[in-house]
Amino acid sequence: FRGPLFDMLKLKHQRIIGPPIVLSCADSNKPLPDSSRPLYCTLLQGLILCFTGFKEKDTIAKLVNMVHSMGASIRKEMTARVTHLIANTVQGEKYRAAVNFGATIVSEQWIHEFWNRKIERNLTLDDPKLMGHRLLLFHGCHIAFYGFSDPERLQMEENTKTQGGRPTTITDVNCTHIVVENGNAEIPENTSIKAKIVKQEWFWESIQLNACADELLYLIRRSNVTPLGSNSMNTPGSGLRSRKRRRGKIDLSELLTRGDSHNSLLSNVLDISVSMLEASGNNSGQATPSGMLSPRPPLLHHSASVSCCNTPLGIRDKRHTARKQVVTELLQTETNYVGILNTIISLFKLPLEQDQRGGPMLTPGEIKTIFSSIPEILDVHRIILESLQQNLNDWNEECLVGEIFTKNAEALLKAYPPFVNFFELTKETLEQCDKKYPRFHAFLKLCQNKPECGRQSLVELLIRPVQRLPSTILLLQDIMKHTPANNPDSTKLEAAIGSLKNVMTHINEDKRRTEGRMQMFEIVRDIEGCPPYLLSSHRYLVMRFDMVALADVFCNKGDALTIFLFSDSIEISKRRVGTKVTRTPSSASNYGLPIGKSPLKTLSNNKLMYKHVEFMPLSYVKRVVDVMDTEECIGMFAFIFRSPTDVKEKLAIFRLINNEDMSKDEILRKFTRCLADNACSADSENFVTTADSQEIMISKKDLHLDSFSSNLLRAARKTTKKVGRAFQLVKLLREIRTDEPQGKIPSS
Repeated sequence: FRGPLFDMLKLKHQRIIGPPIVLSCADSNKPLPDSSRPLYCTLLQGLILCFTGFKEKDTIAKLVNMVHSMGASIRKEMTARVTHLIANTVQGEKYRAAVNFGATIVSEQWIHEFWNRKIERNLTLDDPKLMGHRLLLFHGCHIAFYGFSDPERLQMEENTKTQGGRPTTITDVNCTHIVVENGNAEIPENTSIKAKIVKQEWFWESIQLNACADELLYLIRRSNVTPLGSNSMNTPGSGLRSRKRRRGKIDLSELLTRGDSHNSLLSNVLDISVSMLEASGNNSGQATPSGMLSPRPPLLHHSASVSCCNTPLGIRDKRHTARKQVVTELLQTETNYVGILNTIISLFKLPLEQDQRGGPMLTPGEIKTIFSSIPEILDVHRIILESLQQNLNDWNEECLVGEIFTKNAEALLKAYPPFVNFFELTKETLEQCDKKYPRFHAFLKLCQNKPECGRQSLVELLIRPVQRLPSTILLLQDIMKHTPANNPDSTKLEAAIGSLKNVMTHINEDKRRTEGRMQMFEIVRDIEGCPPYLLSSHRYLVMRFDMVALADVFCNKGDALTIFLFSDSIEISKRRVGTKVTRTPSSASNYGLPIGKSPLKTLSNNKLMYKHVEFMPLSYVKRVVDVMDTEECIGMFAFIFRSPTDVKEKLAIFRLINNEDMSKDEILRKFTRCLADNACSADSENFVTTADSQEIMISKKDLHLDSFSSNLLRAARKTTKKVGRAFQLVKLLREIRTDEPQGKIPSS
C-alpha cells in the first residue's frame, strides 16, 4: 500500500483492497467490500480509536493511514464509544477519560505490530505480543521519592522501572512527580519547579488501577513561604485570617479533650465549626502547622472511627455500678471488634471480589483462603452486639448478660474453628500474594493508609478473631466478680464462661486433628513406597522417633529407621543413609509448623528421605520391653509382636538416637498409652515390661552399631556373598573337569 501506482489509484478514488480481503471473501463466498478508503485487511474492523500525546503531524498522519487500511474508525474526542486510546503520554483529559470509560490504552507500537502482521488472517486482540504494547502506567514519568525508608524506597523505585517510569531525585530538573511519604512533611525549596508533589496514595492507586491516577486527587500544594526580597502575592491580612482559623481549630481540639460530659454539645459545635470552615475556605485546602497546604481530609463518621481503631475505654463513670461499668466496657470492645470485621469485609474482601480494571488481583481460591469464615464470625457477633446494646438500653442489675453468649455458643463453635485452624495458612497465603502480585501489594498499601484501618495492616486485622474469645472470657469473669451470687445472671455468666471455654477447647482439639491429618498427607508423600491404606479418616499421628535396628527382624542390623506412631498403627521406614535428619518435634500436637508445610526434607538427588519397610496395626504389638540403661546400654527398647501369619511371637530390638526433644521414658509412655487405648484398656502399665540387655541376648558388638558400622556390615555381607559365589564356581569347574574321561578329545 505504497508507491507511485498506489498513490495514483488513491488520488483517483479507485477501490483498493489487499490480498487478505480477497482470500477472506473467497473463503466465505461473499462479495468484495465497497470501501471509499484503501482497505488492506479487516483486522481492526469494528474498533474505534482515538489519539493523544502526539505532537508531530507526520507521525499522526502515518498512524491514521495504517489504522484506516486495517478497517478501524477514528474519533477526535474521547467518548464512551471509543474502544482504544493510542497514547504517548499518561497526562491529559483524554487519558483520564479513557481510564474512567475503561478503554484499552496502548502505545503506537500496537499499531505497528498489527501492520507488520497484517497478512495473518487469524490475528486477535489477545495475542501476547499485542498485549505487550499496552501503555505502561508511568510512561514518560520521572518520579522521586521523599521521606521513605531505604527498603521501601528501593521497592517503589523498582516498581517505577517495571511500569515504564524512571526513578530520579527531587532536584532533577526533569522530575515530573515527587511522591511524599507524609503529606505534612516539609519539602526542600530546591525541588524541581514543574514537579507535582503528591501523596504516596497516588503511586499505589496507580499500580492498583493499572493506570496513572489523577494527581489532582492526591496533590500537595507547595508552601506559600517565599524567599526574602521576592514579591509577595498574598492579600494583606490573609495570613492573619489563616492564623485565626488555625487557632480556632486548636481551641476546639482542646475542648474535645476535657471529658465526656460535653460530648453532645461539642458534637454540635464541631458540626457548626466544620460547616463554617467549609463555607469560608476555598478549594486550595487547609493550612497545616508546617506552612504547607494539603487537601482537606475527609470527615470521619462516628461509626467509621469506631469500626477499626481501638476505641479508648476511658475512665469508668462513677455514677454507674461496677457491674454496669464492666458491661459497658464489654459493649465497647464488642463494638470495636464488629467494626474491625466490617472493615475487613467492606474494605478488603468485597473490592477484591468485584470486577476491576486490569482484571482480578487474586483468584477466588486465594480470596477464600485469606478471608475464610470471617463473614460467618461477623454475623454471630452482630447478634451479640445488638443483644448487649439492648441490655444496656433497658439496663437493670438483673439483666442476663451471660445468656447472650450461651445462646450463641453453638454458632461460635461453627464459625471460629475453620478460621483459627487455618490461620497460619491464611497468613502464609497473604504474604505470598503480597510478594507475587504488585497490584495486590498496592491495594494493601492503599487500604492501610485509610482512616478505617488506623494504619494497621490486613495481617494485624485478621489476627483479631484469634484473640477475641480469650479476651471475652476475661471480661465475663470480671462481670461475674461484680455480680452477687443471688443475681439471676450469676449462673448464666458461669454457664457462658464454660461454653466459651468449651468453644476454645473444641478449637484446640479440632486444630490438633486438622494438623494431624495434614501431617498424614505429608508423611505419605515423603515415604517411598508408602502403602496408600495408611491414610484413614480416624487415624492421626501421635509422634515419630528415630532409632537403629539391633536385630534382623524388619531389616539388617545397624540400619537407621524411623517409627511413625499413629493412633492405631505404626509405620516403620528406613531412613536414607548419608543424610542429616532435620529435627522436628516428635509430638503431633507440638509440631510447630503451619498447616501445609512439611517438616520432612528430601535428599539432594531428589530421592525421598524415607523408604517403606513395614506397616503394622497396634493390635499385633503385644508388649513393649524397656531395656534398663547401663553405662554401655543407653536408649534401648524392644517390642514383642505377632501377626496372624506368624507361628510364634517375634522380638524387635532398637536403640533410640537423635531424639533430644523427647526422653526415652516419654516415648515409651506414649507408645504403651496407644497400645492400651487400642485394646480398650485403662491400665497402660500392663503393656510394658522391664528387662536388661543380657535377658534379651544383646551382645556388646550390637550395642555399638550405628549407621556407619551398618554400611561396613552391609558391604562385608555383599563381599562375602560375591567371594562365596566365586569359590562355588571354581569348585563346580573342578568337578566338571574331574568327571571328563582322560585322553578324550572333546568334539568341536
